[in-house]
Amino acid sequence: MHNSLIDNSSDTLSMQTYLKRCILAEDVDKIQIATGYWDIPGMTLVIDELTSFLECEGTTLELLIGKDPYVYTSLLAKPKYKDASYPYDFIRTDIHDLEIKDEYKSVINLLLKYCSCGKMQIRVYSKNAKGEAEFLHSKCYIFSGSSLSYGIIGSSNFTQKGLLGNAELNYLETDPTRITARPTYGSNMKGHICWFEEKWECSQDWTQEFLEQIIKKSPIYIDIQENATREFTPYEQYIKLLQIQFGSVVDASLGQQIETYLPSKIHKLKYQIEAVKRCLDIMREHGGFMLADVVGLGKTIIGTLIIKHFLSVPEDDGRERKVLVISPPAIQSGWKKTIAMFDKDSDEKIAPYIDFITTGRIGNVTEDESSEDDDDDSADTGEFEGTLQDKDYGLIIIDESHKFRNSATQMYQSLDQLIQKIGSNTGTYPYIGLLSATPQNNRPNDLKNQIYLFERNHNDSTLKKAEGGNIEKFFADINREYDTLIRKPKVDNETGLLIHDIPADERRVRLDAISRKIRDCILNDILERRTRTDVKEYYKDDMKAQGLIFPEIVGPNNLKYVMDDELAQLFSDTMTIIAPTEAEKLQTDEWLKYFRYRAIEYFTNPANEKKHTGRGNRGVSDVAKQLATIMQNLLVKRLESSFTAFTQSLLNLRHYTENMIKMWENDTIFVCPQIDVNKELDYEAKSKKRGKKVSFSDCVEDIRGKIKKLTEQGRNEKGQNAEYTRKDFKEEYYTQLKEDFRLISNLYDRWARNSQDPKFDAFKENIKPELFNPQKNTSGKLVIFSEAIDTVESLVRAVKAKGYNVLAITAANRDELEHTIEENFDANYDGEWKDDYDVLITTEVLAEGVNLHRANVILNYDTPWNSTRLMQRIGRVNRIGSKEPFVYVYNFMPSAEGDAQIQLVRKAHTKLQSFHILFGEDSKIFSEEETIVHHELVEAINGEESPLQKYIFELKQYKKTHHERYLQIEQAEDEWEMAQATSGTAYFVVKAPRSARLAIRMRKEKDGRKGTQIISLLELLEEMRVDENAKRIPLPDNWQQLSIEALKAYNQHFVRIKRSRAGDKRTLAQEIIVKLYDNDTISAKSKRLLESARKLVDKGNFDIIKKLLAIKQELENRNQNLFALKQQDIDEILECEIGKLVAHVESKQGVASIVLGTIK
Repeated sequence: MHNSLIDNSSDTLSMQTYLKRCILAEDVDKIQIATGYWDIPGMTLVIDELTSFLECEGTTLELLIGKDPYVYTSLLAKPKYKDASYPYDFIRTDIHDLEIKDEYKSVINLLLKYCSCGKMQIRVYSKNAKGEAEFLHSKCYIFSGSSLSYGIIGSSNFTQKGLLGNAELNYLETDPTRITARPTYGSNMKGHICWFEEKWECSQDWTQEFLEQIIKKSPIYIDIQENATREFTPYEQYIKLLQIQFGSVVDASLGQQIETYLPSKIHKLKYQIEAVKRCLDIMREHGGFMLADVVGLGKTIIGTLIIKHFLSVPEDDGRERKVLVISPPAIQSGWKKTIAMFDKDSDEKIAPYIDFITTGRIGNVTEDESSEDDDDDSADTGEFEGTLQDKDYGLIIIDESHKFRNSATQMYQSLDQLIQKIGSNTGTYPYIGLLSATPQNNRPNDLKNQIYLFERNHNDSTLKKAEGGNIEKFFADINREYDTLIRKPKVDNETGLLIHDIPADERRVRLDAISRKIRDCILNDILERRTRTDVKEYYKDDMKAQGLIFPEIVGPNNLKYVMDDELAQLFSDTMTIIAPTEAEKLQTDEWLKYFRYRAIEYFTNPANEKKHTGRGNRGVSDVAKQLATIMQNLLVKRLESSFTAFTQSLLNLRHYTENMIKMWENDTIFVCPQIDVNKELDYEAKSKKRGKKVSFSDCVEDIRGKIKKLTEQGRNEKGQNAEYTRKDFKEEYYTQLKEDFRLISNLYDRWARNSQDPKFDAFKENIKPELFNPQKNTSGKLVIFSEAIDTVESLVRAVKAKGYNVLAITAANRDELEHTIEENFDANYDGEWKDDYDVLITTEVLAEGVNLHRANVILNYDTPWNSTRLMQRIGRVNRIGSKEPFVYVYNFMPSAEGDAQIQLVRKAHTKLQSFHILFGEDSKIFSEEETIVHHELVEAINGEESPLQKYIFELKQYKKTHHERYLQIEQAEDEWEMAQATSGTAYFVVKAPRSARLAIRMRKEKDGRKGTQIISLLELLEEMRVDENAKRIPLPDNWQQLSIEALKAYNQHFVRIKRSRAGDKRTLAQEIIVKLYDNDTISAKSKRLLESARKLVDKGNFDIIKKLLAIKQELENRNQNLFALKQQDIDEILECEIGKLVAHVESKQGVASIVLGTIK
């Protein structure tokens, strides 16, 4: 905070706002207030902050009440104050006349609690140091601590009007030397504290008299006492249920603490604060969380707040205060900037405790420099860019966590091993935060792999609603059903449409059932998600107060382009050649096989194949298929992007295939994953660069030199980069290469003869009349996305020709022009805005991690391949802080001249969309319509209302209007079994000390038998909800029997769960334990460790299983006979390897008890 005048002219300049900030300031432990008058409504304005302050150990509040002559005169004119003593009788009368409200009860309770224990003292000033009667109408507010002080002096009394209503003038001083100054020899300077202490010493203590004679005789206090003995109602029982589930989310003190972390220039948005609180809750219960707020709601801010809280509030949880942030390369700079913003004005820096690492991609596989798409799943390396440091992190945040959906990748395994090692070293696993905008767009198995990063006991996890915690069995069952439903569809030869074996309606119902089961058993417990719909519905007051809006999405609006007959036929033929359907492959052999990237499939020697096998069980065929698919994906995307880009990519592929043929014919064949062979064989470019003629032989020597260097540096992993001859390959490889070359050459020649690009023509025609239509483009700015650099360059020329200033961004210049982007397109930029550019044309490099929301029109020159990428693109302009009321989204759609050609283009385009489904990044299992073109964009952007938000909102509203009763309900541990009827449906919430809460429902079924079910949280909340006026009645005679049955159902739910069919590894681990245990020389301590380890193996703790397998290997390495080792060797290894891990994770469920129950 800085020195400032405070005049109540606005919310930001009100005394209420400044008092709140000062009370919650870090390090403040003493508050001293001098006021000419005081009232309860004034204290109500800062009650939450004062409560948080006084709850802290070592804090005190001194309130000095004087005599404001203006207040005194104005009140004395009213008959009820006639002959009254000031301020005693005046304050008594005011309190007596107050309407009984919960907010006033909170102040009364605060005064009772803290005046009684001495943390709060009240004095009255009426005489000076000489004993002479004296008015005190000075107003002074002092907030002091060991390292800072704030002082406010001026005209505002500590009353409701003084803090918020009256036109006042006060001054905030933030210089501690002025506030703490005392007169000394040579200086008469007197500070705020010195002045206050002088007046305090002359005043009379009024604390006890105030409590006994005024507070305890007030109608509000009497009402509090009466309510304290009133029975709880069924509706209050329902509120208790909401508190159990969401209490921490509405906890004001935690929210205020989190708010203090925010930099001053960031809006304090309640939905973000509540998201942080919910994530912290989930993290402590489950060891990790998933945060899935939709694009544009500020996941990076929420993530940074979680990191700040983790580092700022040390807990005795065994976790070191070190943090790792994992993100894609494009997002990392956003994280670093956000963290730097948090550190800028904070004394407690968090950056020194945070490490960063980015997820990687396959580099230069296609050697197509025009591609900058980070959206192709097949291009993920599954490895980190850089080295994952061997540190005992206490918190690991993973942004875009879907990158860890495949447990077979090196990246996943490296992280999994690090987590396991941290568990072994420290005795506890790090917290894991998974950030993903679309967790339910993942396949069930992908979701499972991400959850396994923090749920380490796969057969006895904390997710007890999923098969009693056996999530391995839960996901095995789910995946079997899912695999049945998403078997690859057939393609109709006439229409090109996908045909499923299972009828669409049945498939829809069964997929919905999977969705509900995953939501109820998994995601409801670990997922925190808010959508724009939630924010608009439940946080509208917050948004209004902050002056924030979410624009309405208009679109997608299709800009059509028309092909002539010849081009339509070429477009259709091209799709058949570069990406044929399975049916087309049976009808013709005239399609590309991409053999340039499949050489490793044709080795004659298995030893050479072994060099190129992939991670996990991926053989050379799988690796080669991945490389070929990358090139296929690129060609399809280039075709959709622009015909110019496609023709260039086709020319590149022809050149690369020709290089392979030339190497074959020269009997010198290089397979080098780490070397750009095509670049090295470009002797024309080398000749130009070196100023002399370079031959093919010279290029060969260059490659040999690079291989030698890699080998000498120890970077030629498994000897993958190597030179071969024709005899190392099967002969048919050469024949197939030449066939590919023929197809590519013919197709290129056809496209080279084509001079048309109707899409580009349509773009130029629509720039001014549509994309810069002033009725729509109210911002005067336009953002265009394309995946190809060639396309970007063409668009730049076209837009400039129309007279607009264009900023083109690619990966090559993003970092260099980052500040320029902010100045011209970021509505959150707090520097001077500029208008040097009207249009921003960019590749996918700006699809995430940047604000572009000064613009309100976006054009997808080529359609993104999946809904996630589309959401991310639109999220650049549809963000917190957007100024325009509408965002217009444009896409291109091809058409043709004649009816026959229209059908031909439509069929080809449908095939292209089908290709998106089969090879795109996400498989959207929860929607029948997979295509992007017909996507319900507005609904997707805003998101459906999160099912739990209405319950959180209801709890917040109850706390706001019934604050004191809320506290009574919160503090009451018993009395939560009650009836609304003598018979009917019974509901119980049951919990064991170290196990999950379960909701149990008992009711008569249609056949007359009593049915007992474990139900979901959503079902329980919906069915237990009652009217506020519902009456309770005595419990029925059979209530004890019902309770016993509920406890029995709870225990049986866990007992009945069969141990996982975890298979050979688990069985082998059990055998190792048995054999080690039977060793006569083993110590008693080691036997106890093995007993504990056996329990954890039975529960499916995969880390313990892996440890035991590793121990077996180590012991075998030391001695060929596993069980002929010395006792000391075995004891040493067991203690070192599993001692800490076992000690931490071994636990018992404990005895279950009923938390609450009702019958209705």
